[in-house]
Amino acid sequence: MTPLRDPRFRLLWTGQALSHLGDAVTPVALALAIVTATGSATDLGLVLAAQSVAAVALMLPGGVWADRLPRRRVMLAADLVRALSHTLMGAELIAGTVDVARLAALAAVSGAASAFFLPATTGLLPATVAPEHLPRANALMAIAGRGSMLLGPGIATALTLTAGPGWALLLDAGTFAVSAALLSRLRPAPLPSAPRESFGRQLADGWAELRRHRWYWTNLVGHALWNLGRCALITIGPAIAVTRLGGAPAWGMIAQGGTVGALCGALLALRIRPRRPLVAANLALALGAPPFVLLAAGAPAPVVAAAYGLMVGGLAFMAPLWETAVQEHIPAEALSRVSAYDWLLSLGLTPLGMALAGPLSAAVGTAPTLYGAAALIALSCLGVLVLPDVRGVGRAVAAGRT
Repeated sequence: MTPLRDPRFRLLWTGQALSHLGDAVTPVALALAIVTATGSATDLGLVLAAQSVAAVALMLPGGVWADRLPRRRVMLAADLVRALSHTLMGAELIAGTVDVARLAALAAVSGAASAFFLPATTGLLPATVAPEHLPRANALMAIAGRGSMLLGPGIATALTLTAGPGWALLLDAGTFAVSAALLSRLRPAPLPSAPRESFGRQLADGWAELRRHRWYWTNLVGHALWNLGRCALITIGPAIAVTRLGGAPAWGMIAQGGTVGALCGALLALRIRPRRPLVAANLALALGAPPFVLLAAGAPAPVVAAAYGLMVGGLAFMAPLWETAVQEHIPAEALSRVSAYDWLLSLGLTPLGMALAGPLSAAVGTAPTLYGAAALIALSCLGVLVLPDVRGVGRAVAAGRT
């Protein structure tokens, strides 16, 4: 817990913990609101796809500006925009309407703000802790997110079934506002800034830095395919739970299983520091396949929830290992730009997956779609392990970047 003794990291950590609590509430509340109102997994997919499209489209500009401007200010502005968009989404649902087009537009605004926030976060974190504390700081950030999300699905389900899903969205908006207030007090250590070159030149330099590391870009291909497969569970899963597994509480149980697993995975990452972090990370990601198989086979909700816990636990265990490897091997002045490419390539296929999962399941059936997604997830994780570059990446010291 040493990184939390630094007030800079403590402010960042607290704000992100609260923000992640709201983030865990919103997807469940939106899923239950849209599926209950329209009965369509496709409508839910369109709203989620709008958010993903905006995030992907603006990720590269967000990364460049996070290297050009103070990263704290970029994150603060993004939080305020997300607070406003989620307030309007909550008001829309409280008014008693579920207008998919308006919800999609507001979700796109939130996604656009995330495109600036995420690369800035990756670049800012090393400025809030000493270099030797970076692995534990990343693990603590994962615990903040996953631990706060432990309460999210339960809160979302309770609010949706009592007060209504709109109030869940307003809770998320409030967490973004608190995060912005904490960021306004943060004074990070100075980091090397990117040279004052043109926007296009800085963008090209970020791409060149990424391509220099084969272990990096090959893993990003695997992450992209993993996220593409994940879309089937996010869009088809709520509809199956609501119609076949016991209604809205069943999906809340499955989502809650994911958050419990996520917290366990993040805690495990705090305790274990593998010699071959990317091997361990990809093996953990391969745990994403079982819940798709069980959901397709008609397993009861508790069993699916347990498997989903393993899936999200593997993701939570992987994330700090990956973030630390990137922060230790990429120059600080290019970190946000390279991170933007990271997010872009990892999430680039997500809008397509969100939009097509519903129609695909309607065309070929839910079971074949889920089985195909399981195979895609397993192959995307295990395939990259054949490369010596990936197996050979170990933790590096700040002075010895490779």
